[in-house]
Amino acid sequence: MSSPNTLSLLRKCAWACGIALMLVSATALAQTESTSEPPRQPWWGTSEAPTAQDAVFETALAPITAHATYTGAQFGSGGVGLRNRGTGGISISGVSTPIKAAYLYWAVITAGAAATPDTEMKIQRLSPTPVSAVTTIKGTLVGTGTSPCWTGNTISVFRGGVPTTLATGNGFYQVTILAGAGGSTAGGDPWVGTPALPLMEGASLVIVGTGPASSRVVIYDSGLAGKTFQGNPGLSYSLTLPVATTGALTQLENIGADGQQGNSRTADVGFADEETVINGAHIAGPSSIFSDSDWNGSAGRPLPQLWDDIGHSITAAAPFGTTVLNIHIANQGQTTCDCMTPVANIVREQ
Repeated sequence: MSSPNTLSLLRKCAWACGIALMLVSATALAQTESTSEPPRQPWWGTSEAPTAQDAVFETALAPITAHATYTGAQFGSGGVGLRNRGTGGISISGVSTPIKAAYLYWAVITAGAAATPDTEMKIQRLSPTPVSAVTTIKGTLVGTGTSPCWTGNTISVFRGGVPTTLATGNGFYQVTILAGAGGSTAGGDPWVGTPALPLMEGASLVIVGTGPASSRVVIYDSGLAGKTFQGNPGLSYSLTLPVATTGALTQLENIGADGQQGNSRTADVGFADEETVINGAHIAGPSSIFSDSDWNGSAGRPLPQLWDDIGHSITAAAPFGTTVLNIHIANQGQTTCDCMTPVANIVREQ
């Protein structure tokens, strides 16, 4: 049997341990709350965003003519998502030298006109060695439009010429934004917390190389860049070809901003099922052989997404004598859908 003194001691210990346990629990809760992730906001970049009601979405564009045409040419391109990043890498394959021209495209979301830091981009060739010097590319504004359903009200698309002494062909290129060009460069998930303007979207490098005498590379941007649209009803436009096709080979590269699969690593219906139809032929999306959308943020997977640079053979859509590529992009009729912004199209025909 326990003595009265022993029972009293046990009661005091139990009381003290209880107080200690409550203090530990309260401390742990406070630490959990202070280190917890900011709220997730899955609607950004979609037609459910609080800013979507103020957006002006394009549905059809005037016929688009070439910015530049290169004969005896072929090309390679690559892109990288830059949201909440300060730098990124672009790999280029499939280019034959000598190089005829190179262009860097990028897009940024701002409140009003883009400030000076957003109008320039740094680029350096890291491979093959020797590495090039870091070069600052000054961009030409080729298009603006409404924000693709994020904070801010404007998206601006820039094109800058890259020296062929730097863009020498296949290899690995690093692009870096200037100080102040991105509201955050800490690598955060775009759908967590409050987006901090400016919102950098991504960048693509297009290198035009040498090809067969019968091969042409045609670059389209003005009249297309910045024309924000949403998945339903989608966007229709036409590219006027400088020469009628032979039916032997036609390729199309699409560069676009703000494509996503849903939010973060979550895939949602209506956000990655856009179909691309050219002259009646299904090129991309669920109804095509390719099956995947051209607007799912693939140049920035798994995060931050929000940039696409992807190409296809579209020879079946451009038989002998074709002079116009009629393009329509739309989802399968969902009312909640992705908001997207074209940047450029590149066509090769032979």
